Amino acid sequence: MTFSLGAQTSAVTRQRVQLVVAAGLLALTVAATSVSMRLLGAGRPAAWFVVAAVLALLLVGALAGGLTRVRRDASRVLAAAAALAGLGAAVLLGLVVVVLVLGRLPHADERAVVLPAVLGLAAAALCFAPLRRAITSATRRSTTGLRRSPEAVLEAFGDRRTHETPLEELLRQLAESLRASLGVHSVEMWTGDGQGLTRLLSVPHRAGATTALGAEDATTLARAGVAGEAWLALWLPQLLVGRGDAQVRVAPVGYGSDLLGALVVEQPREGERIRSDDERTLGEVSRRLGVVLHNRALDAALQASLDDLRRTNAELRASRLRLVSAADAERRRIERDIHDGAQQHLAALAVNLGLARQLLADESEDRSSVAELLGEMSGDVRATIAEVRDLAHGIYPPLLRQAGLPDALRAAAQRSPAPVTVSAHGVGRADAEVEAAVYFCVLEALQNVAKHAPGAATEVRLTESPGELALEVSDDGPGFDPTTAEGGQGLQNMTDRLGAVGGQLRWESTPGQGTRLHLRVPLSGGAP
Repeated sequence: MTFSLGAQTSAVTRQRVQLVVAAGLLALTVAATSVSMRLLGAGRPAAWFVVAAVLALLLVGALAGGLTRVRRDASRVLAAAAALAGLGAAVLLGLVVVVLVLGRLPHADERAVVLPAVLGLAAAALCFAPLRRAITSATRRSTTGLRRSPEAVLEAFGDRRTHETPLEELLRQLAESLRASLGVHSVEMWTGDGQGLTRLLSVPHRAGATTALGAEDATTLARAGVAGEAWLALWLPQLLVGRGDAQVRVAPVGYGSDLLGALVVEQPREGERIRSDDERTLGEVSRRLGVVLHNRALDAALQASLDDLRRTNAELRASRLRLVSAADAERRRIERDIHDGAQQHLAALAVNLGLARQLLADESEDRSSVAELLGEMSGDVRATIAEVRDLAHGIYPPLLRQAGLPDALRAAAQRSPAPVTVSAHGVGRADAEVEAAVYFCVLEALQNVAKHAPGAATEVRLTESPGELALEVSDDGPGFDPTTAEGGQGLQNMTDRLGAVGGQLRWESTPGQGTRLHLRVPLSGGAP
């Protein structure tokens, strides 16, 4: 903030008037006390002494306006003078009440108690302010909605009930409380992201951009305590841009070697001087703020970790449920294939064997019919063996266990109704679980191509890099729009299979340009 020359002149005039008013209040108090004592007969100070004291006070008040150091404390001097005048007024009012109760001025033998009564009233008046502050403080502690001290606001940071309150709102409350406690013009809150500092808020609101501090500047500030404008002009002059000749104090907010933010306090040059005890208060608040911000960040990180664990646990339960459901469905499919395929062939073989036995037992039958029946049975046996072999390939292909993933994928490509090419050069053996997950994911992908892009040419590319196995299945089918498509059960099955071995799946497609499926699985070493 830039303070104009007219504003500075107005501030100087106001401070001089405050000092003169303070002197006048003291002079009035001295005069009123002298007159009261004279009327009550408790003492008779000389009139010239009273006049001299009054004139001296007025002269001191007028001359004090020319001293800059005194002028900065004009409001405090006026407050002290007003308090002293109020004390005198309270004592005089008490004496007036005594006179009114008596209905007369005290007699000569009663005047001896006037001075003790004045002292008693003064003591009562002096105790009034501390008692009032204590009562007010107790009332505020028991009443919600009143302004809280910086310490109370900092304590609220650790309250679980405030975790739902945005951090910016809590920092704003602290800035407002700190501004009221220090009696300064403005308080700014700066926050850091590990790369520097930027101003988060200002109380009162301060429009316009502010200069951000880089990482090196933040490191410089972190090594300082509560810094004033002289230090800032030497090391961080950018913080003084736009502040004119105002009084500025900056306190870094950190924890250990981490700089979390900063507190910036500003006061007009002609305003009240920022005292050393104010700086100590600012330093203590910044230190405690660093601790509570660090604890709040730890709480937030812990809560995020717990949320991730809950989400992962829920996904794991859902994945396990899907795997169990898929396993049950696979068992039902195998049972159905056995019942409708191999079991029917075996039943037919059993019937034909019984018929052949009867023909052989009947000597009248032609042997040629028995040979023909045995030939049919031989063909049925070969068909049954082929069907059982296909069924075994669907459960777990022996070739995958014996030769590895590349050979098993080439065999699966030969059985596919659509043209499929497999590229898998330089790929070695992996864990059985990894090979099985990749193999069945490829089968699922080929089934999807056959279902959604029949006749499309498909290419399977398998590559191995240190610590990772990558696979891509691409086709030249019609493709689809990923923004409107929804993943089906097949895609979910592939995701669950790969997730069980720590793998990841990603697919991409463009209408008219086919579909590409990318799989990545970490490798923990070769198969035993």
